[in-house]
Amino acid sequence: MSGVGGIGANRFNVQQYQTQRDQTKHMRNASSGKKVNQASDGAAEMAIAKKLANSAKGFEVGRQNLQAGRSALYIADGGMDGINDYLQRMRELSIRANSGLMSDEDKQAIQAETDQLKEGIDDVSQQAQYNEKTLLTEDGSVTLLADNEGSTEEISTAAVDSASLGVGNSVSILDNFDLDSVDKAMEKVATARSIAGAQTNGLDHTIANNAVSAQNLTASQSTLEDADIAEEMLEVNKNKTLTAAEIMMQKRQEEEEQTKNAALFA
Repeated sequence: MSGVGGIGANRFNVQQYQTQRDQTKHMRNASSGKKVNQASDGAAEMAIAKKLANSAKGFEVGRQNLQAGRSALYIADGGMDGINDYLQRMRELSIRANSGLMSDEDKQAIQAETDQLKEGIDDVSQQAQYNEKTLLTEDGSVTLLADNEGSTEEISTAAVDSASLGVGNSVSILDNFDLDSVDKAMEKVATARSIAGAQTNGLDHTIANNAVSAQNLTASQSTLEDADIAEEMLEVNKNKTLTAAEIMMQKRQEEEEQTKNAALFA
């Protein structure tokens, strides 16, 4: 003889447990917006999603590194533009000083301005910095980590102070100054700016690729993790209905069992 706590009741208890478990899962998915919240929801999917997330973050951090490099190149290019202006003025003054109509006093004034221009070149080369790193005082390169897989990009630094350009303190407008030295200095600055421009374009290309890669990885992660909210809410409502029905059926069975028991002992 089976009573209220017999096989039928146990069967309803199991059904209610399963329904409640599904209800908890779908409510958790709906509230978090994800269908994989813990390993039991899909261990393989969670592992893949975490790997995709790490790769996406790596590309994002790499993009920030590259943007910093691009900013440094902009600063360097701006500095070299100013230095080129100083050199251009120096060239104009040297041409004027070589005119046979210039007095010694005029040449002295030109020399004084030329000396100021040299100081200006050195000031700019020292002040062109990114995060306290000078960019125009020595020839070299800086390596930028572009992603978490070890890809790198390099940007160049150029020495364009007056001494490195060959127009330092030893140069005197008054001593038959050779225009070739200024022209060579301007050529060196132009070459350095050309390299910086090419590197900026390269960084822009890599930054764009990083953004696309991060976006694609995030989209793949979302496909694995993100829940369909409408579907999850549909399941929540369905489980509510099932729970109510199971409780009603269990109550009815208990009533039937009580009626049978009452009839047996009547």
